Amino acid sequence: MNRIFHVKIAGGTYLLMIVLTVVMVLAFWYMKVVAGCMVAAGLIILIERIIHSVYTLTADGKLVVYYGRFYKGKSISLADITDVELKCTSAFGGIMPTKYVWIQYGKNNVVSLVPVKPEEFIHALVKRLEHRMEEE
Repeated sequence: MNRIFHVKIAGGTYLLMIVLTVVMVLAFWYMKVVAGCMVAAGLIILIERIIHSVYTLTADGKLVVYYGRFYKGKSISLADITDVELKCTSAFGGIMPTKYVWIQYGKNNVVSLVPVKPEEFIHALVKRLEHRMEEE
C-alpha cells in the first residue's frame, strides 16, 4: 500500500507569493503587460508546486519525491537508504523553527525533506526499512 505525505510549506514561500502577487498587480496597473505576464507565470508555477508536492512511500519499496508537473521527480530505492535523521533548523532569527528529515542514500547522495508530520514520516519510513530488511 502506498503512503503519501504532504510537504510543509515554509513561511518564506507564502511571503514570496504575496510579493509576486503585488508585483503582478502593479505591473498590470502600470500597463507593463509583458512583465505582468511573466510574473503571473512564475506565480502559477509556484502555486502548482505548493499544491502538488508530495512524498510517497510505495508498496514496491521506493521513496518518490514529487514537486509538481514542472519539476522532475526523484525516486529512491529503500534498499539504498543508509541513514535517516530528524533535524531542526530555524529561520528568521529563530522565530520560525522547522523540522526536516535528512536522508542519506547511495554513496554520497543526500536529500532533505520537509513533510507536514516529520515524526510520522520517519516512523513510516523506518518501519518500511525494517520490513524490507526482514524480507532479505
